[in-house]
Amino acid sequence: MARKPVLRSFFRRFLADERGAFAVMFGVMAIVLVALGGAVVDYVTLEQGRNRAQLALDAAALALQPRVFESDYDEAEVQRLAQAFLDERIGRNDVVATIVTTRGNGEEGSLYFQARITVPTVFVALVGVPELGAAIEAEATRKKLALEVVMVLDNSGSMASENRMTSLIDAAKCATYILMYSAVQDAGRNNNTCVPTADAELVEDVRIGIVPFTMFVNVGAGNANAAWIDKTGASSIHFDNFDNDDDEDRLVLTSGTHYFPTRQALFAATGQTWRGCVDARPHIKTGTEPSEYLDTDDTPPVAGDTLFVPQFAPDLAAGTGGNNYINNTAAIINSTYLNTIGWATANADSPAICDRPAQGATRCDIEEQRIKSNGNWGNPFLTKGTVNTGSPINFVSNAMYQNAFYGRLPPNCACRNTTSSNTITYTSWTGSGNTQTRTGYCSSFVPFGLSTRELQERTCKYHQTIGAQGFSSGPNADCTRTPILPLTNVPETVIATINSMTAEGGTNIHEGTAWGYRALTPGEPFTEGGDLDDESIKKVMIIMTDGENTDYNLSNHCNEAMRTLNGKCYNTAYGFPYNSRNPSTTSTSGGNINRLGQMNATNAQLVEQMNQRTSDTCANAKAAGIEIYTIGLATDKVSQSTTAVVQAMLKGCASATDKAEFPSASSDLKDNFTSIANELSALRLAL
Repeated sequence: MARKPVLRSFFRRFLADERGAFAVMFGVMAIVLVALGGAVVDYVTLEQGRNRAQLALDAAALALQPRVFESDYDEAEVQRLAQAFLDERIGRNDVVATIVTTRGNGEEGSLYFQARITVPTVFVALVGVPELGAAIEAEATRKKLALEVVMVLDNSGSMASENRMTSLIDAAKCATYILMYSAVQDAGRNNNTCVPTADAELVEDVRIGIVPFTMFVNVGAGNANAAWIDKTGASSIHFDNFDNDDDEDRLVLTSGTHYFPTRQALFAATGQTWRGCVDARPHIKTGTEPSEYLDTDDTPPVAGDTLFVPQFAPDLAAGTGGNNYINNTAAIINSTYLNTIGWATANADSPAICDRPAQGATRCDIEEQRIKSNGNWGNPFLTKGTVNTGSPINFVSNAMYQNAFYGRLPPNCACRNTTSSNTITYTSWTGSGNTQTRTGYCSSFVPFGLSTRELQERTCKYHQTIGAQGFSSGPNADCTRTPILPLTNVPETVIATINSMTAEGGTNIHEGTAWGYRALTPGEPFTEGGDLDDESIKKVMIIMTDGENTDYNLSNHCNEAMRTLNGKCYNTAYGFPYNSRNPSTTSTSGGNINRLGQMNATNAQLVEQMNQRTSDTCANAKAAGIEIYTIGLATDKVSQSTTAVVQAMLKGCASATDKAEFPSASSDLKDNFTSIANELSALRLAL
């Protein structure tokens, strides 16, 4: 019984004993104290991650900010790119950054990102906080600093209709003033244009270029010796439509001191000055994209087919085309015979400069007749002209012009009337009755019996001064009068160029667009454009036409003989279809190089190819970062395409559907041009 008080007392003492309480409490508090002390470490880790993520987000905003100016700006795509940029720059698995908000504003030039980051904890995880988070923001704001605008303007003959050219000039001038000055006002009585206000200031970093176009584009006669002009015949198309030996079955480029004449040499020989137009480059593939060809892109012109060939329109054979500008002033004797064998027109294509000179045994043996009527002998007429087989071939002579080459003998010949009694040596007249015959010979003679193609291509006829020619005649036929104006910041120069435009010739939107593209790029031929990779430069091309691409293989343009000979009526920037894909190895027009179309191509097929090349050029320009606006006036009046085809092409060329306009009247052009100019002027502000 005595043991119960002892156990009870022991139990009471155990309950009252506080000596182990501190250890228990310390054990519990130690976790909290370690978490609180380690929170500093976790916070430092968070700050380091936040700083790293902030730098990455700032860099993403700066890198992607130019995207807000793009017409197809896609906010979701920009956020995806920014997220990838963020992940790469942070480069740590323990720091997770997620972009939660993206806002882009093209008008303000701003791009804003908000992101949230999380980092894992080490110490505060002990108290149930496994990670810490923070919000970060970044915004980049930058306006376009520079504006480069090239206006590609239709100068074709149809622009003379319905006051179109006058309206275009007024509208283009107004757009120039809006872009280049701080303020403009209506130009008094002329409501179709505007002028700078009295206190207007010139806007910095705005440059404008002008590309007038017809069937050709004029790159400026002052560039005759530019490195990008073909001066030696390096291009496959340089000698198109020319032959130096009156022999279409062989090709002789050099022989002794003779060199095939370049187009520059032919200009010099005629006494004409090159006006400044160039042919389109051959249609040769340059890249992997379907649109990339020499005549649709800006491949640097450094050698061979990349060079630009000066336009030299060939003198067309008499009866086969309108541009027949070489006239024979020294008549061939006894043309009656020539007429009987269908060579009446050959006389016009056989000037004295093309006579075969006396060289050794060179001789033309002729036979003539005369008939007595009413007791009087009529004028003699030629009945035969045969080249003496002993006449030399393949020689060079300076008798007619310097270093002329003479190849095979012609099928027939004639002697030319001159004041020298010794030129033709005759026998006496023989025969009785009313008909008499005599024979004779000359040592320098007129080659004839040549084919129509030889009469067109022979280069000898250009070695004489031909006198002044009109817009559609001579070696510069149909060359646009107003040359390209490269990018400039001088308003007066732009206005003067616009004022000088004249409505003449056909329409080649492709060539106009191609040169507008080249005028905006920094490399040759025109180097005024800024770097394509410079994101502070806005590059814009405005294409204006009053209709459609045109070609001329229709009966209402020329006769059947012309279309049969060359494949169309006029020489254009592409030469003739005869020149395109010509497999001949004995013709300067050969080489199987694609120009445009080929023989027997219909007019519709030629125009279709021009349309495709226009579209390809636009695609290449847009891929290079150039924004394109198109204005199609009077597309409801087209004749070689349909309205739907032309409008689809111009819409496709534009950078967006709303950047293609189709005014029905020329009076609407001011609104079209000023609307574009006002839109662009919003992007010319500085930072």
